Amino acid sequence: MKFPCRLPTDNIGQILLAAWIIFSVIFVGNSIWQNFQVSQVNQAAQAGYQQAVVDLLQQASSCQPFPVNVGDTSIQLQALNCTPQEVPAAE
Repeated sequence: MKFPCRLPTDNIGQILLAAWIIFSVIFVGNSIWQNFQVSQVNQAAQAGYQQAVVDLLQQASSCQPFPVNVGDTSIQLQALNCTPQEVPAAE
């Protein structure tokens, strides 16, 4: 029984070169896409940190204690410049 399709053995070098180019383009494109995604996640995290600090500063500027929660831990914070300063006794 003969194989119905004949492989183009004459152009095997061109086929391998084309496959290598396609593989390389996909590999480099995937690498660029992964780096882009990581940079976007880092920028989003940085923006989140900055927003958290801005929110803390706004809450502290009201001179009222406010809660800060992380997981199961909760504490009350207040800006130090809002508390009355103790005047040292004169000698």
